[in-house]
Amino acid sequence: MSDADHDADVAPSRRRFLEGSLRSTGAVLLAGSLPAACSSMPESREEIVKADDLVRTRVIVSTWKMGRAANEVAWTTLVDGAGHPLDACEAGVRVTEADPTTTSVGYGGRPNADGVVELDSSIMRGDTLECGSVAALQNIRHPVTVARAVMEQTPHVLLVGDGALQFARGLGIEEQEMLTEASREAWEAWKLSQSAERAAVEEDHDTIGMIAMEGGQFAMAVTTSGWAYKLPGRVGDSPIIGAGGYCDDEAGACVATGDGEEMIRSCASFAVVEAMRRGAHPEEACADVLGRIARKAGSRKPSVALLAVDRRGRVGARSLRADFHYALSDDEVGTVVLHAQALA
Repeated sequence: MSDADHDADVAPSRRRFLEGSLRSTGAVLLAGSLPAACSSMPESREEIVKADDLVRTRVIVSTWKMGRAANEVAWTTLVDGAGHPLDACEAGVRVTEADPTTTSVGYGGRPNADGVVELDSSIMRGDTLECGSVAALQNIRHPVTVARAVMEQTPHVLLVGDGALQFARGLGIEEQEMLTEASREAWEAWKLSQSAERAAVEEDHDTIGMIAMEGGQFAMAVTTSGWAYKLPGRVGDSPIIGAGGYCDDEAGACVATGDGEEMIRSCASFAVVEAMRRGAHPEEACADVLGRIARKAGSRKPSVALLAVDRRGRVGARSLRADFHYALSDDEVGTVVLHAQALA
């Protein structure tokens, strides 16, 4: 089913629900069927809160259109009685990790400058702040599962490179070639276009980040193959707790996508969660942190998007680019893809 066909199936009552509850984000259904009024972003915190007073007890959000398929699996996992939203997050992003058509995550992801696919991932639970990450991991289809094992089976948070691979082998995880033929051909074409001095290009660094919340319990997961044709060993924000993602049951959760270096410099996801802890609406928190990133970055002109959920189940999403979409699942709307407003 196409995006447009799926969104056209949303019942009229769900349309009315979206019209009321999503004004705060300036979000619109991908099919563009909501009223024009929904595209205007409230300027003050008071207006934001008034526009979105919806309390959700269960919600899943993830970055980009590719998040739809991930959300559907995660939602089924959650409603079927997952032991913790962590289970839903892991199950959901594994869908994207295994999709060879998604060139910025997992199998089929664009390789580094040497033609090697290096994967980064993190996972976190909001009740205990336990978390696990892997970076520059090769030959493993599901780095998020390795990250979870780091969290649950070791005293560490982050394993990298060969150490992460040795750990995955110890778990009995089968290795495989992660470079698809399509990605290999793209890499070879990139090599022909380069001078003798190799440099990464700004292509395909759209991470999938997911937040799941049920009954006040939060989890998040982030996974990516990173910046296409990056320098070997480059690590972005995805495995860095507080940069690519963060969650705390006392405040909420945030995930980030885009230029990882900017998220690391600003501790972006942690900053959003801390703003929500102080009472900011998720939309306001994302906008404030993005504004700070843009001011500090200056001429770098970063491409960054943030997606957050607070303790009340309210959702906020803002971006420094105009084409950021995210998937949302809850008990009222099912699963829909929404377009977040870019920061002015």
